[in-house]
Amino acid sequence: MDHGAVSSLLSGLLEVIGLRKRQMPPLGLRPHRQVDLPLGIDAAYERVLDAFTRVLGANVYLDDRTTGTIEGGFGTVNQERVHVTLHAENATQTNILIEALYPAGVQRKPRSPAVDALAEALKTS
Repeated sequence: MDHGAVSSLLSGLLEVIGLRKRQMPPLGLRPHRQVDLPLGIDAAYERVLDAFTRVLGANVYLDDRTTGTIEGGFGTVNQERVHVTLHAENATQTNILIEALYPAGVQRKPRSPAVDALAEALKTS
């Protein structure tokens, strides 16, 4: 056994018996963006729904106006999903939270190109 293999073995052994602290996995929220639109909730909802299909090409499978929730998936077997929640601040201002969701076991990325693209499309349209 070479020195690197022995060092790795001893390091792993120390972790197992609790004499060396394990490195904690990175903690954080899912990739997300928040957008404020100067629109009422109904107009903002329509803009988000349009952008889901036009910009992301997503398959929208949750479209619930009463809760202000839209969710769609894309990629290989909906490998990434985008979840949007709309909240009316007042009659002419809507807050939009855009989040990326991934299947269990998939490592979360710090950023999502889909979340960023949807946020930018909502700001510019």
